[in-house]
Amino acid sequence: MEKRNGLTFRRIFRYLMEERYYPQYEKTHILFELDGNMAVLEYEEGILSVRLFFSIDEETSVLFILGSNSVMADTKGVKAVVLEDGDTIMFSAEFMCDNIREFRKFFPIALQNISHALDEHKNMMKEILEDSV
Repeated sequence: MEKRNGLTFRRIFRYLMEERYYPQYEKTHILFELDGNMAVLEYEEGILSVRLFFSIDEETSVLFILGSNSVMADTKGVKAVVLEDGDTIMFSAEFMCDNIREFRKFFPIALQNISHALDEHKNMMKEILEDSV
């Protein structure tokens, strides 16, 4: 039996609609757009994950790894990882969340942290590319 104030995908989806993220509900996750990129929200066992993916050039993936490692050292609560396929980078933020009140509090912070990490990564990539020329 679901707690009255427990967090569910339905409540998350409703919040995202209210905040005009225009989410898409999938079986195990919710998709929405963040900073012009597709983001994935997953919720399982009290842990909420927000992941942002975007494509990168496979030939420069080593530079993106350098950039992502630097970003991880400089940002709070966000992991930046080049995936094994070498043509995708993922920014991920996770937090514990048991109810909609906590979700409403921490979700905007997670999005701000991801946006900040994305900006930092772009700046780092500019520096790396300028240094390599």
